[in-house]
Amino acid sequence: MLDITDDVLEETAIASLNVIEPIVIIGSGHAGYQLATALRNQSKEVSITLFTADDGAIYSKPSLSNALALGKDGESLVRETALSWEQRLNVRVYAHTHVKQIDRVNKKIHTSIGEYPYGRLVLATGASPITIPIQGDTSDVYSVNDLADYRLFREKLAAKQHVTILGDGLIGCEFANDLAAHGLKVTVVGLGQSAMGRLIPEELGYALQHALSQIGVEWRLQNSIQSIQKVNDSYQVQLQDGQLLETDLILSAVGLRPNITLAQAAGLNTSRGICTSLDHRTSDTSIFALGDCVEVEGQWMPYISPINQALPALTDNLLGRAQKTQLQESPVIVKTPILPLSLLPAMGEGKWHVEQHDGEWSAGFYDATGKLTGFALLGRQLQQTRSQWLAKINSHQPSTV
Repeated sequence: MLDITDDVLEETAIASLNVIEPIVIIGSGHAGYQLATALRNQSKEVSITLFTADDGAIYSKPSLSNALALGKDGESLVRETALSWEQRLNVRVYAHTHVKQIDRVNKKIHTSIGEYPYGRLVLATGASPITIPIQGDTSDVYSVNDLADYRLFREKLAAKQHVTILGDGLIGCEFANDLAAHGLKVTVVGLGQSAMGRLIPEELGYALQHALSQIGVEWRLQNSIQSIQKVNDSYQVQLQDGQLLETDLILSAVGLRPNITLAQAAGLNTSRGICTSLDHRTSDTSIFALGDCVEVEGQWMPYISPINQALPALTDNLLGRAQKTQLQESPVIVKTPILPLSLLPAMGEGKWHVEQHDGEWSAGFYDATGKLTGFALLGRQLQQTRSQWLAKINSHQPSTV
């Protein structure tokens, strides 16, 4: 007869628990879907359940801001339905279901269709568009942050001629390029002195503005929308400085705010986002977080690359194999085909060093010690130098490319 000690029994039970504990994911965006896929690839047995407030369809969120150029409407952007990927991955998807509360004591969630238990919970709740208060008629002010938003925007865009974009940042510039290239008149209203002023130096911002102006984009910068008044089938927009403009639709693209309400109500540590360590574990050891709702070690990184980089370690952690995410620097590719732009967002204090190269622009961001911590490359030819800039970042050398 085998002599099995209590310690061995306990270790075996814990190991078994780590493998079979049911995993619940809240959110069906890139973070939620890719995590479910990674988990299923690692384990055929683990129970995976996903709750989402939308229809659960799989699509590329980054494609929303250049879908016109791609010739895609809301339906053709769908890569797979919730039912299809539910069956393919052998997961359970509850679409059109709102999660109202997390009961950490009893390890269950309260949803619009009832209670559901979890062993380990992952919050992939994303981020929502920031809403700027505007006086008057805002019935035709839209934000595009998910597929449902885009479907509505495309429906309202039919037969329209002029769109005003509120926001001169990354998303505003991407939509300006896409809409103008599609033949629509576009006016961009923003608080910045130049386009994408929070991410790139003004020399590059002015160059990007000029390029977009060549395809018909007009700019009303250092400004905002004060009020909107319906006039027949269009709108009269009054800006903060008193200027008036006529438009058919207003697209608000002033930024995103992480969805942390559910986490806050559950008593998890939050700041701008849900606070996690490098293993993406929250202040509750049974609850993890991933994607645009998360602040990892104090940094909010609302981009696709950090999600993809986190997946291997998070998958291991959820399956009982402790790992930490190894985040690598990865540039953001801005979809402005009129003048391609890529950048590695600068962190902390420092200065930009800008150079012009035959009508194209490169800029490096250096801290007080001369260390390169970020860059921006504007122009087709300069996109080929991204790997060189990344190599300089990773080498920690205080020199330029």
